[in-house]
Amino acid sequence: MINFPVLRTRRLTVQLRELSIGESIALAAMPVHLEQANCTAFLRKAVGSVKGIEDPAQWTVQERMLVVCHYLASVHEDGPDFSLGDGHYSDYLDGATDIALPVAALGIGAVGGDEWQIRHMTGAMAESIERSMGEVEGVSGRLHWLLGSMAAQLVLVSEVPVEPTSGEGAFDEFLAARMKVIAGYPESDFSDLMARYAEGRDKLHHLLRAEFAPDGLVALPKGGGALPPARFPVRSCLSRMALEMVG
Repeated sequence: MINFPVLRTRRLTVQLRELSIGESIALAAMPVHLEQANCTAFLRKAVGSVKGIEDPAQWTVQERMLVVCHYLASVHEDGPDFSLGDGHYSDYLDGATDIALPVAALGIGAVGGDEWQIRHMTGAMAESIERSMGEVEGVSGRLHWLLGSMAAQLVLVSEVPVEPTSGEGAFDEFLAARMKVIAGYPESDFSDLMARYAEGRDKLHHLLRAEFAPDGLVALPKGGGALPPARFPVRSCLSRMALEMVG
């Protein structure tokens, strides 16, 4: 049995446990392209106990990456600072920059007469973006992830925001509708909103620098290094035996 050291962040104290072979096989059988859904399923199985926010779907995407990496650091053959291509985990982890408390939406200013705020992206939001691929005509790949993230994270000061806890269907509908609204902005307004969104994301940065790829979320090297973006797929946490047993 593998023993995992306790992981502590400002919001979470997590004790991981080793997956059973049955759990590993069930995770290995999940659709590969649903990376965020896989991540939530993995965390719900691999977390033995947690103090703070219990449901991994409500953790930020950076917190989720961190916990997956903590599991990898204990099971990977080359140790805690496991290799990632030409780099290592430590090239991506910004452990000195944890999430700011209290967690709240930040004002980013006015665009097109509307006052906007930005909130953290949670795993549930990322799952909704993943599920909504193809819902907005002409939008796919990295643009889908960018628009989806803007739609999920940007909130009008004058509105009561829809939360993923309202239900997956309700949030998916809200997300698709908001994406269509943003995609219909005049180019100058959209450019302004996107710039303010990028600035807001920088202010919310913690633990790992999440970025958008055509097929999901990746982590950039800290300090703007020359290394390529890294991915921490749940399948990397599964044994070769489990993966082979599901073909």
